[in-house]
Amino acid sequence: MRFIGRVADGATETRARLILLKDMERQVLAEELVLIKNGGEINPVNEILGVLREGLGKNEFLSHTSYRPDVAYLRHGGEPSGAREVYSFAIEPIGVITDEGIEPNRAIIQPRSPVYLLEDKDNPFHKIVRGKDIIWSDAYLEGHPSWKIPFDRTFLPYHVGVYGSTGCGKSWFTRHILIPLYRRAGYKVLILDWSGTDYAPMLRNEEVIRISEIALDEESILSYFQDKTFNFARNDTIKDCFDEFIDGWTAKVKEAYLNSENPAEHLYSELKEHVETVIAGIKREDSRAAAYRAQKRVFRRLKPQDLYPVMGVLSIEELFQELERKGMLAIDMGGALTEAKLGFFLSLSKYLYGLMESGRNLGVALIIDEAPQYAPWDARGIQAETCEMIKNLAALGRKRMLNLTLIAQGIKGEIGVNAAVRRNLNTHFFGRIHPLDASGEGGASEWLSPYGISPNHLLQLKPGRFYFAGAMNPSPVPLLITYKPMD
Repeated sequence: MRFIGRVADGATETRARLILLKDMERQVLAEELVLIKNGGEINPVNEILGVLREGLGKNEFLSHTSYRPDVAYLRHGGEPSGAREVYSFAIEPIGVITDEGIEPNRAIIQPRSPVYLLEDKDNPFHKIVRGKDIIWSDAYLEGHPSWKIPFDRTFLPYHVGVYGSTGCGKSWFTRHILIPLYRRAGYKVLILDWSGTDYAPMLRNEEVIRISEIALDEESILSYFQDKTFNFARNDTIKDCFDEFIDGWTAKVKEAYLNSENPAEHLYSELKEHVETVIAGIKREDSRAAAYRAQKRVFRRLKPQDLYPVMGVLSIEELFQELERKGMLAIDMGGALTEAKLGFFLSLSKYLYGLMESGRNLGVALIIDEAPQYAPWDARGIQAETCEMIKNLAALGRKRMLNLTLIAQGIKGEIGVNAAVRRNLNTHFFGRIHPLDASGEGGASEWLSPYGISPNHLLQLKPGRFYFAGAMNPSPVPLLITYKPMD
């Protein structure tokens, strides 16, 4: 440890300010960890671990709101005096170091208490994690590659949010830090790769399944067709026709693949023929005419190629068996229509929820890339269903070892995750934020400002840097972490 200054006046039990020794402003940086020997070097009241934030430099001779001789001297090119310059940092207390680990500080932090900068050999995390069931990750505290970051295993199924603007390294962080961590914890990992470009290309071929290979449940297929046809042109007869035809859908798909060179055209013709047959049998002329008009609108909208996304034959149950056997799978959703992706998610969610309702502990981490596609702030239509399913999975998953990891460009609003879903996430990683998240209710500023982390700092974070906050962080104060991608 290195002595770098003393606590200034006005300290409380939860906040203090460090006055730096001369020239220490050149060496000491924000986000460094420090130790306060509260009350003095000899026989201190306690030893408090803290993190430095909100640096400030003061020179009363150079006030920009008043005119002084030094300011006049400066205006004419002179070098003003630095005799009364003071440099300081806010200290955000992490807690008191005890034999049982970190405890909240309840004693007043005394002015003049010495403050020490922790150096590489003073790794504090072994003291922070005493008494906790932790897993060591490959991430480390910014500036200290040897200080690996611990995660509290107990809170792994309490769900995770990863936020940051495009290019801040969300996918890389998830791929190189979170997924290996989940695997070390004994969890199987299922990745929903929305674009098919962020995760699927990095895995072995046998660990990737295309969404078009997967058979959806019939309710999800009906939801897919409902979205594609604008609610079946608002005609209940047409909806009932589709519902009847979808019964036994997987068998019909397999038959189409066996008996036709163009299975989508074959299935499309059978579907259209079934609808036309039902309409022709309607006795009331006005109802038949209305159904016929709706049928024309529906099939102008729906084309044979639109059937391919729901023509998979690999069942969700078989997919889950593959996951259990291999330990990790990525679903490549690239090229599929949004409705098909959401329809698949509904099928998968219902299956997982059913397993948990039956009393089964899953031991699965579900990585949901582009989470606002599933749970937008104003969820409607099929997105309202997927949003509700995520809330249900989150609620039951805490007891049944299901981890949800949601990845999004933002926290709130159009780029963020639905507020009702976000309330179920208890661990968060904040990367470089989007300007839309810099202020206002629910944004990153509201989450991190209480810990002395300003929106301006978040807007300028370098790629690969994240503030780690929440239940899985053994430190009650968010810490700035980073990592080196594996080859």
